[in-house]
Amino acid sequence: MKTAIALLALLFALPAHALDKDKISHFGGGAILGLASDTVLYHATDLERPARMIAATGLAMIPGFAIEVGDEFTGTHFSWYDLLADGLGSATGMLAGELINGRLWVKASPRQVQLIGRW
Repeated sequence: MKTAIALLALLFALPAHALDKDKISHFGGGAILGLASDTVLYHATDLERPARMIAATGLAMIPGFAIEVGDEFTGTHFSWYDLLADGLGSATGMLAGELINGRLWVKASPRQVQLIGRW
């Protein structure tokens, strides 16, 4: 219950511009790219966790960073909030990739949630 209250407080504390359609699209795009890059690295390389997780998140952020650099030259200006949404989406997609690819599991009990796996 304390966690739910803390998350709701955080949601209401966010600035109004933090949840507009542009940020949602940056987050969604980053999540898709994070999932794809983690899946490719999982099946095509010998990288183990945490190197694969870091590489997948970094690869997924490259297009978002390139878009922000391009925005600076087209007049809409570089946005750190957009880049933050890209990063959060990339990390979320990478974690989903780890879960889907079978390397990370969630173990839940009434008192705690743990990430476990075979590394």
